[in-house]
Amino acid sequence: MPPRDATQQAQAAPPAKRVLVLTSEDLADANEVPKPLRPLIEEAEDIYVLAPTLTTWLQWVASDVDRARVTADKRLRRVFDHMHADGLAPRGTVADEDQVVAIADALADFDADLIVLRLHEPGSEHRSWHEHRVAERVRSHFDVPTIAFYFDNEGQVVGREDA
Repeated sequence: MPPRDATQQAQAAPPAKRVLVLTSEDLADANEVPKPLRPLIEEAEDIYVLAPTLTTWLQWVASDVDRARVTADKRLRRVFDHMHADGLAPRGTVADEDQVVAIADALADFDADLIVLRLHEPGSEHRSWHEHRVAERVRSHFDVPTIAFYFDNEGQVVGREDA
């Protein structure tokens, strides 16, 4: 699929009032909400952010989630900082390592009308094994419009998939 202008697509999307954001990537060098995501969340009345606990395969086998939870908490705080810098007031939590379970848990209390996935681009050295086919799995489990944004190693949006 050829890359599309993510900003242009975001502007064409219907405005969502309750946005659930799942962030699997870490924008260490960014200091704001990435431009292609802004139109989707600026008009939202409520934003809920999930930072899944992304273990390595070995950590998962050994049930060693402590370091992954600390990393997820740092990722969540960084996303909050970016959103606060843009005048947004999100809330959220560190979530289950299975993104579908994490979203299901959140949707039990947060009636989202849009799910935004922030993922590493396929083939990225930072991509977690948990991210494999996550956009497809989310779309097949939930009847909520879902948009996946793919980020490169520098924190730039390099792709977008709508459902």
